[in-house]
Amino acid sequence: MSNRVGQAVTKNMGLTIHYALSLKQDVSPGVIRELARRTADYARKIGCAQVGEPKRAEENEDLAPFFFPMGKQKKNEGAFSGIGPKHGWLVMVWPGAGCESAEFGLCQYAKRVRIGGRQMATGFKGGWQLQSFCKTQYAGRHGWEHFLRCHKQIISLLDFWRGLGVRVKVNDEGGYWESRSEEKLQQSLGGYNRLVAAVGGMFKDASHGLT
Repeated sequence: MSNRVGQAVTKNMGLTIHYALSLKQDVSPGVIRELARRTADYARKIGCAQVGEPKRAEENEDLAPFFFPMGKQKKNEGAFSGIGPKHGWLVMVWPGAGCESAEFGLCQYAKRVRIGGRQMATGFKGGWQLQSFCKTQYAGRHGWEHFLRCHKQIISLLDFWRGLGVRVKVNDEGGYWESRSEEKLQQSLGGYNRLVAAVGGMFKDASHGLT
């Protein structure tokens, strides 16, 4: 197995913030665009390195897919399919070097789609929602303070959406969303750094063994 494969694997690993935004009310697309605009203004206010303008989700559907299970299955098992949004607005935010960009917004999706010649329910219940994530791990290559700023900016944006009355569900692998503890976040980052280094070392050793 090549070291290039190992680099690709380790690049996909790392401390990540997973989040889902949802709004049950069937408000107009204009309201969603205004939420995205306010998000852009707030992201600039808190110092994010780059902030885009609101975009129509249906014209950038690769940024906001909705994933649903293909048939009955156990939790976290089986195949999933994804569909793009029918309507919605998104804004892209980049906290800084090493951190992934993150999208914020809300979309509507089809409740049923045709796959392989048959109609399938997607599980979309109406209203508006977005499933996304942001890997902050590699912002740590630029120092702890830089990583902390990037990670907290994403959390702050999620707090901002919650303050707008949107339901926000978060799985922060650094534990900061729940604890608001910088010490716990630093410990989590250290653990992920060791894991990534260990996996990268395994691939490096394996590639040397093949030469």
